[in-house]
Amino acid sequence: MPTEVAPEDSRWARPNVPAAFHGNHDRVRAVLAERVAAKSPNMVLASTYVPPDGAVAAYLLHRMFSGGDSIGTAWHSVFVNSGVEAVGTVLKYLRNRHNRGAGDGACRILVLDPTGTARYAFGHAVPGLQALVADGMVIVGAIEEFLRRLDAGWESCVVIADGLAPDAVAPVRAALAAARERGAVVAWGLLGDEAALDTLRGSLAAADLVFFGEVAVGNEMPCGTVSFTREMFALWNNTMDSIAHVSTFGGNGLAMHMVTETLMRWRPTNRHERAAIERMRCNRFARSARLRMHSNTWQTRAIDLAAINLTFDQADGVNYRLGGRTYTDLASGTGPAFRGHNVQSTDAILTAGTIGDETPRLEAKLAELTGLPIMLPAVSGQSAVDNAILAALCCRPGRATVITCRGNYSGKGPMSLALSRTSSFFRDRDEHAFSPYPVDVIEVDIDDAEGLRRALRRDDIALVWLEVVQGYDCVEIPQSVLEEIEHRRAAAGFLVGVDEIFTGFWRCDIDNFLTCAGRGMRPDLVALSKALSDALVPIGAALISAEVFDQMSRAAPDMAYWLRTHYRNDMAAALARAAIEAAEHDRRGAADIEAAMDAMLRRAARSPLFEGYRRVGLLGRLVLSPRAIGARPRPSVQNYAEAVVARLIVKRCGAITLQMRIAPSTAGDGADELIAAMAEVGEFLERLPRWTVDRTTLNSLLGMAGREIAVALLRVRERYGDRKDRTLD
Repeated sequence: MPTEVAPEDSRWARPNVPAAFHGNHDRVRAVLAERVAAKSPNMVLASTYVPPDGAVAAYLLHRMFSGGDSIGTAWHSVFVNSGVEAVGTVLKYLRNRHNRGAGDGACRILVLDPTGTARYAFGHAVPGLQALVADGMVIVGAIEEFLRRLDAGWESCVVIADGLAPDAVAPVRAALAAARERGAVVAWGLLGDEAALDTLRGSLAAADLVFFGEVAVGNEMPCGTVSFTREMFALWNNTMDSIAHVSTFGGNGLAMHMVTETLMRWRPTNRHERAAIERMRCNRFARSARLRMHSNTWQTRAIDLAAINLTFDQADGVNYRLGGRTYTDLASGTGPAFRGHNVQSTDAILTAGTIGDETPRLEAKLAELTGLPIMLPAVSGQSAVDNAILAALCCRPGRATVITCRGNYSGKGPMSLALSRTSSFFRDRDEHAFSPYPVDVIEVDIDDAEGLRRALRRDDIALVWLEVVQGYDCVEIPQSVLEEIEHRRAAAGFLVGVDEIFTGFWRCDIDNFLTCAGRGMRPDLVALSKALSDALVPIGAALISAEVFDQMSRAAPDMAYWLRTHYRNDMAAALARAAIEAAEHDRRGAADIEAAMDAMLRRAARSPLFEGYRRVGLLGRLVLSPRAIGARPRPSVQNYAEAVVARLIVKRCGAITLQMRIAPSTAGDGADELIAAMAEVGEFLERLPRWTVDRTTLNSLLGMAGREIAVALLRVRERYGDRKDRTLD
């Protein structure tokens, strides 16, 4: 099998593949410092919280793509962590649409990408991988080749407009218009080249999906947007897909602020739009209505139901403030807030990354903590996992199979999703919804010792990938499984990778930075994210051994170069290093918080509502009783029941949980407040009667009906305003 790479003078040569952050960071530093000084909520509750500017951004994207006319095509937008994740969301959607429609064979997708980014990000630059696993996608870099290949056999087409001049792209528009007439789905997007914005605008009439990368924030920080026509978004606009398949809701307040600034610069707003924006920022009901209209309708309903669709005034340490009430955050520890919110110095933010070489400093700090000396920068857990998989595949040419444990969750991108198919997050009806996957994956049951041994004997295994603690459900992998993997790795020649996104950063083992270290594992690759940023900017990292890096550099030097440079961001690296060093010294209360969490879970589990609980370190989960939801409940029923209980916890105890998942901050100040809040929650849940849950369910449904009426009235008002504006014009 060939392992050679493209020559330096080819269209895929390194200089032609831009880094994601090729703008400076002055504006984002200034905005971030302002927000921290004001204690503004930033990254809150991972993908659940919606900052006011998230609703504004979705509204502005709709107005931009519909030409400022609410009577025309309606658009729904979701937000992700990067341009690569935006393209990945589009690819995932196209495959899901094909498979949901019972299409024959693999979904065939033709991609025009002059930047070459997609080729690296989705594994097409991994030597020999395409000969082993056909993912149904062809990526080309030139308009001429795209037009030559475009025929009736392509079900979907994706065009990245960076570097394309309006006159040169005219034949592409005409060809894609014809393809749409034949039933093909067409996506247009822009990653980082603002000069190509007019090219994109001129192509909206031939688009079913539109996406932006870091260009939407001046190429200063990680960000991506994906917009669907309402007809297209209908596929995911239901109780399950709205949460499982959309990467994020815009939980990053900083990114949403930057996106709204960019969109208003690209297309100045009229008085009617400015009034709508002001209502969204000041009124949570207007914001909720707009999210139903222009973002993720059913997820908005879900967070309304759980009573966490709140516009917090401040996020300060372990607390949120809304009006005169204070809420305790028992959930963001699974995400970015390991030390609590807005605990950083504004001076440190304003100088972050200004002296250069911060990425090597972060790399050295992580090497000290993990023993893995090489860092592949990332912007999220999903991208960290993707980068680790790509590195492993480059090191094992001729192998394209990954073993993982059933129930693993590693992300929602086209590559990481292949490792997440049986997570309870996806409720296994979607196990094959996104095929063909870019790698072959074998899932083994953690209780099936013989099945594991049989899988490990295969000679095509490139990587064994696992969560030592499956973070979504708080299930610990047995030590015997870890020992079997360790026993077989040398003879079989596979690499071992560990997902520490939920569990690292002292989360599940307060004595070890990595949970796997306390269990005697020596991984070749590790993925980190979440707490690295101190709740400031999206960041992640894949850490690899020197041996893996040497092998990858020899087998695929261009791929190694891309993995080392594409997401390099000295500003984010400086902030992450400062957060890690502070957390090392601020873990003094972690043991007390761990004991309080255990006491809370034990007490709550006495309620007949719960079957029991699981806890590993400072990650915990209550398990609803079959008597409450049935022995094999529908996923929507379980999610609904958990949301109702979470709603009661918010209302009665002033504590924010991710449904039945508990993960408080574990470093910094606030231990006494966390301990007191967990004691109150434990006492409340122990005595919670079933009739209270039933009554709350009814009240929440009545409240939801009122919000749906508000949405209908808002649509009428907006249509009237648009008609009036056209009359005045």
